[in-house]
Amino acid sequence: MLPVLYKFRFDTDGSRVLLFVFALALVAYSAWSGWRNAGGVDEKGQPLDATPAQRRDRALMYGVLGVVLAAFGIFYATDLVVPMLGKGKNEGVPLHTYGILLGAGFLSAVTVAAFLARREWPGELGLKRRDQIMDLAFSVFVGGIVGSRELFVLVNWKDYIARKPAEAYSTVIDLIVLAVLGLAIAFRSKLSKQLANKVVENAGLWFLYVLGGGRVVLSLLMGSGFTGVTDMLGGGLVFYGGLIGAALASVWYCIRNDIQFMRLADLAIPTVSLGQAFGRLGCFSAGCCWGKTASPDAPFQVHFPGAHSTKTLVGTTSDTASLAWSSMADDTRYVVEKTGEVFQQMVPDAVQISQWVREHDHTLGLHPTQLYESFGQMVMFALLLTARRWRKFHGQIFGLWLMGYAILRTSVELFRGDRERGTLNGLLKSNGLDALASVVPDTAWYNISISQFISLVMFSLGAFILVSGLRSRAAQPKVDLAALTAA
Repeated sequence: MLPVLYKFRFDTDGSRVLLFVFALALVAYSAWSGWRNAGGVDEKGQPLDATPAQRRDRALMYGVLGVVLAAFGIFYATDLVVPMLGKGKNEGVPLHTYGILLGAGFLSAVTVAAFLARREWPGELGLKRRDQIMDLAFSVFVGGIVGSRELFVLVNWKDYIARKPAEAYSTVIDLIVLAVLGLAIAFRSKLSKQLANKVVENAGLWFLYVLGGGRVVLSLLMGSGFTGVTDMLGGGLVFYGGLIGAALASVWYCIRNDIQFMRLADLAIPTVSLGQAFGRLGCFSAGCCWGKTASPDAPFQVHFPGAHSTKTLVGTTSDTASLAWSSMADDTRYVVEKTGEVFQQMVPDAVQISQWVREHDHTLGLHPTQLYESFGQMVMFALLLTARRWRKFHGQIFGLWLMGYAILRTSVELFRGDRERGTLNGLLKSNGLDALASVVPDTAWYNISISQFISLVMFSLGAFILVSGLRSRAAQPKVDLAALTAA
């Protein structure tokens, strides 16, 4: 496994000059992108030419965002002092395998979805929908990242309240604002036409303003300064949160551009499985989302390396331990190596997990749950892409995917061993409900994970969509083709 393919260092004058050139290029491109995309749409959704003042203001806004991104990049990559951020962390720029595979999955999904859109709608409309798919990809990407991060914070609420309260409270503010914007869009017919159009047009941008601004303001108010914002950039992601965030971004985009959501969902949802198949390979490379300890005679098992065993693509030590090893190095539970059974207390023939993995610099044999799900996602992609030929109503493929993925994820969860993903017991404890948590012991079979709970909701939603679609189709008046022929 290669968590890091290569790490770029900027500890020489020449390398730092290149970094600054890249930073300036990023700022220039951001400003140019803002100038080029300035403008808006009229009441009929037709594009309007931007005035010079609008182009200038949009270029300035995008340029400022580029400066912020460049400053954070220099802060992380070097040990130079960055204004308002302080002395840099000098971590360089690691080329993570996880990021490469996640990006490959995203690009593959967007490319296939754009191709399908061109075939779904005839003529010029197909070309327009193909371009809109490419445009939608940015909203989906941002929505997926934000949603996956926010669900991760909620699942680990107690930890974030203790260590990163600014991010925890910012997440609550985000959800409140999201609910308000959602209600405004859902009941936009109750608003004035001008206000309704403004909400639909700018809801995504307003939410991002709150997301970014809230974190800066709360970090300053809580005494963490601007470095508190940089501390929020690290941490984990949850796929289900990303799925919810991407879905909300897609709904907003469809309303904004007058696209039938269920028809678009049928087209795009199989490509989500394609992207996730790549993404889980990235998880395997990083050593996250790992499985339970496997017995020695298990047909499939994998050992994730520690910091001294991981290598880069060129064979150098990366000093980046797999996430599975890092977590198990702090695991105070006990395991019987011969059987793979894990216990909360010492039993005969058992050894403490943390002691074992530190001595061997790799984990015990674990179920490769990432590969299980990656294979399952590829199968779902192939089956649903084929099933599109026989769909009877819009939403059918979407409903099938919701049910199919819920079953796949629930099955894989039975083999997952990363307690960080959150369980019902942990959720109750994190909210101070220890009495209820005692009813659901940590080792009980019914102590389902948060993902399994969401899977139950997803399965129910998918079943509802299928039943509603079939009933609606059955209620449609039947046409007597024989009578038409005779006439």
